[in-house]
Amino acid sequence: MKKKVGILFSIMFVLLLSSVRMWSLPAVHFGITTDILELIDEDYQLEVMYYTSTKSAFSVRVGYYRTIEDSDDKYADNDRHWELGGRWRLFVLDRAPNLLFVGAGFDNRPQDNTITPLGEVGFNFALKPFIVSIVGFGGYEIHVYNSDDSRFVKGIELRAGVAF
Repeated sequence: MKKKVGILFSIMFVLLLSSVRMWSLPAVHFGITTDILELIDEDYQLEVMYYTSTKSAFSVRVGYYRTIEDSDDKYADNDRHWELGGRWRLFVLDRAPNLLFVGAGFDNRPQDNTITPLGEVGFNFALKPFIVSIVGFGGYEIHVYNSDDSRFVKGIELRAGVAF
């Protein structure tokens, strides 16, 4: 009997801790972030994320780059190229936008005639009104008019911004 009561109390304690943890992390509806590592390279990007449910989010990205993706090479004449992209993310451990997530999406640089389907995994932490993320991604950059230039790309993002 003591063993059953002990198991019951243990289960109740774990459930209590998980519900306290769940309610202690803030719920947000939108997030606006930028990649700090790209700012250091003088590349600019903005991501607007909409949290579609308690476990998922969709984001739209716009960037203005002078560096070729996953490379230290710069565009000729220090020119800049636009990038448009989107992501869908599933938050595995807690409600969006907190903790571990996996995602899929694409990046598109129209001036380069490339599209890059990719996957990502990351860790996100929101402490209203601030949000911080670390994201690892990998994908295959497809060159529309010259398939010989297609290649695998990968990288890490350190994102920071505001959430509301």
